[in-house]
Amino acid sequence: MDAPRSSALRRDVLKASGAALALPTVGRVTAAQEDGYAPLGSAELPGAKELVVSDDGRTAYVALTDGYATVDLSTPSSPEPMAVERNLVPEGETDPLRQIYDVKQDGDRLIVAGPANGTGRGTSGFFAVDVSDPSDPAVDGFYPTDFAIHNCFLRDGYAYLTGNDGRGNPVVVVDVESRSEVARWSPLSRDEAWGKVPAGRRTLHDLYVQDDRAYLVYWDAGTWILDVSDPADPGYVTRFGDYSLEDLLESSPRAAGMEPPGNAHYVQPSDDGSVVAVGGESWDVGDSGSGGPSGIHLWDLSDPASPERVSTIDPEPAATNSYGGDTWTTSHNFDFAGDRLYASWYNAGVKLYDVSDPANPEELAWWLRPDETSFWTACRGVAGEFFVASSLGPSLRETDQAGVFTFPDESGEQADRPSLTEASSSGTTAATETDATTAAPEDGNGSDGGGGSDGDGDSDGGGMPGFGVGAALAGLGLGLRRYGRD
Repeated sequence: MDAPRSSALRRDVLKASGAALALPTVGRVTAAQEDGYAPLGSAELPGAKELVVSDDGRTAYVALTDGYATVDLSTPSSPEPMAVERNLVPEGETDPLRQIYDVKQDGDRLIVAGPANGTGRGTSGFFAVDVSDPSDPAVDGFYPTDFAIHNCFLRDGYAYLTGNDGRGNPVVVVDVESRSEVARWSPLSRDEAWGKVPAGRRTLHDLYVQDDRAYLVYWDAGTWILDVSDPADPGYVTRFGDYSLEDLLESSPRAAGMEPPGNAHYVQPSDDGSVVAVGGESWDVGDSGSGGPSGIHLWDLSDPASPERVSTIDPEPAATNSYGGDTWTTSHNFDFAGDRLYASWYNAGVKLYDVSDPANPEELAWWLRPDETSFWTACRGVAGEFFVASSLGPSLRETDQAGVFTFPDESGEQADRPSLTEASSSGTTAATETDATTAAPEDGNGSDGGGGSDGDGDSDGGGMPGFGVGAALAGLGLGLRRYGRD
């Protein structure tokens, strides 16, 4: 689908100082924890969701639900918002782009995508933004889509979009400069039988592109790797996960999509691509004990034809692990950089791991304040100096307390760490014979495939896992509260 280039938009812009946006509650937390591992600094950014960091580690770009921000990290103890832009309306449109949950940056370009959920009706697509001067970003155009964009990626001038349509659920590749679609690829391109799997079990939740490879997480349909050396002609490389195609054809489209195994939610390879980290997102439906939060699996991809899961980083348990519980501890987004993994765990905080031996990941640091923070992502800033994370506030119902935190990139222990349960214990576990440690069969012959503001109620809309689970649960008649999280 080609789209006209548009160089103008209407927007409300705030050029802000870090002092004006300092988080008062976080300031108290930091001061109280000076004797132990604690944040270096923070800045308030209501509505904060995904965060990415420039290659030099000195600038963060943050999705704000109704806009985006650039943040100066040159002084880690005092992160300073430089530009905060909200209410972005494409030229010729009347409605702003809403539910902006994701931004991605590559060089001097940023893309700002949304809405995260829905059918693609109304304003839907992504803004291309010139960030050659992060303190004064300039919108360079808008690419409209007929589908919602939950997540995106930007690499070498191409935008990779989650194109969930309830049919193929393809990755959509767009040439940002020419504003033209160049390719679509979905599991149905590999085997049309995937179209018989309930769409909610094979939603394309997120993606990552590195070194001519695109890594796609398709929820219960697992992780797929494509060759995108020619972005206009993606080619299948391998697939791995917890379920085979046959498993999914025979399974329920409902509760099974809420609980582990499966639930592939976020993915990122190591720098050389030999190891791939896949994080799940799950709950215990009805608090029955049949499910729970998901962790992060590390897969050995040294032989793409035969992926092997070598370890799992376990989540922390909470008093209740249901979707409607007040405390979420399931894995969310993370950054795999060098021999470090920087991970967010919603209310369970942020953790820093040494993954130099992928079979034996080691927890180095952990910080949480479950009553005040729920972390969306964590990313390396400057190696050995600091990392940065975005918090939603206590939950998506209270996003006025959202913001950006910086942490020491070193081992440490939080003083007076809050308890998530009366008896909480967790850690990292190596894969056992009872784990799904080999690639999921890719086909029938058994061969290895090798919003707006969140105040609009259920901001995650839709009924697919990871895309409005509250709606799916309501359909199950479980009577759980709808938190509008993802």
